[in-house]
Amino acid sequence: MKLRENQAIDTDRPVNDYLRQWKLLTPEGKESDAAIRALLCHTAGITDGEDGFCGLRRGGPEISLIDILEGRTAYNNRPVRAEKPQGTAFEYSNAGYCVLQMMLREVTHMPFEDIAQELVFDPLRLKNTFFASDEKIARYENRMATGYDDNGQPIPGRFPSVPDLAASGLWCTPTELLTIAKTFVKALHGESTFLHAETAREMARPVKDFPWTGLGLFVSGKDTLVSKGWGENGQCIMKMNIRTKRIAAVMTNRNPGVDQAESGVERLADEKLNEKG
Repeated sequence: MKLRENQAIDTDRPVNDYLRQWKLLTPEGKESDAAIRALLCHTAGITDGEDGFCGLRRGGPEISLIDILEGRTAYNNRPVRAEKPQGTAFEYSNAGYCVLQMMLREVTHMPFEDIAQELVFDPLRLKNTFFASDEKIARYENRMATGYDDNGQPIPGRFPSVPDLAASGLWCTPTELLTIAKTFVKALHGESTFLHAETAREMARPVKDFPWTGLGLFVSGKDTLVSKGWGENGQCIMKMNIRTKRIAAVMTNRNPGVDQAESGVERLADEKLNEKG
């Protein structure tokens, strides 16, 4: 959305307009017309491979973004294709965000983690927020939490290897996650120069036919925006009440084996969000 404000991209154009090294195809082998907007809200018709996007270990064979997109490995065993017309179905898709990662890399000619650093993390003066490339891990490893699986055992290597940075590679602290959210809520109310108010409102606006999703965010009821993270080494949730401007974030470093509603993580966020005073 920052790149759109800079007029580097148009979110209503097909993502293929910006891709050169790889193209998003239909099952028939034709170029998809799925727009960037559809990828952001998981309605581009892309389905992830079964049991994918987890299980990579540090020190193992390197997997590239192209490997993921072409379904060459068990990490994503399904070639990324627009299998349904955009806007006809909601399908949460890590693979869709891999397409966005590739697009951003090609538009800016920069590594994805550096794009985020330049456009978001540095302007917000975040010191402990990054996408976990090998270079970033080498810099931050002594501050990164060891992850525990659903049996309570530490992940081999302390935390998994994640090549799909845009989908799964963000590391942050609760304090800095709240800083990002606070800036976003201020933008919604026209109180921040970081993001235009209309851009923030467009991200928060429920998508037609899929009222639970916005652009990169999820919508819960009239006033609440939600962002969730759940992987083999932890589970997190953030909620923002756009009316009261209250924000709550809960971050853990263990996979509880059940979703946020069952694990209690969401209840903790709700209690904080609804506190008086």
